[in-house]
Amino acid sequence: MNLTIGMPYRKQRSVKVTEDMVATPVEEAEETIEQEDIVVSYEDYDKIVEKYLDKNGVLSYDLLNKDFIKFMKSSTIVGAMIAERESAGAIRDYVIGNRYRNITGNEDLTEGQIARITELLDEVSPKGVFKELNAEIRKSLGDAKK
Repeated sequence: MNLTIGMPYRKQRSVKVTEDMVATPVEEAEETIEQEDIVVSYEDYDKIVEKYLDKNGVLSYDLLNKDFIKFMKSSTIVGAMIAERESAGAIRDYVIGNRYRNITGNEDLTEGQIARITELLDEVSPKGVFKELNAEIRKSLGDAKK
């Protein structure tokens, strides 16, 4: 108290607020979320990386793709998507999203977070994380035509 006795704000009178001075809240416009603004939990990312480490402790895209392809072939939903001639992108997004959610145990992962995790995995070794998965999806869609 002694330190603030001489300050100018101590000499001001109290502020009186009237009804016409109260501001009405303005609706905030929805902001578009840029890819860099999406936050991914370290624990979620770490669980995914740990699952696909080879015996040397290096992230293995072969293990990752084999697991995702195995899930794709065993999923009845993916089978129905292929039969209905869904796009390869929609099938890939379903498979990746489902596997990420299963591995992390986080059912609240958004599509943006899933895309961000994929980008982070791709930065580790930029060769196309899901190259084999994409090829298998295209092959399955081609076989469904016949």
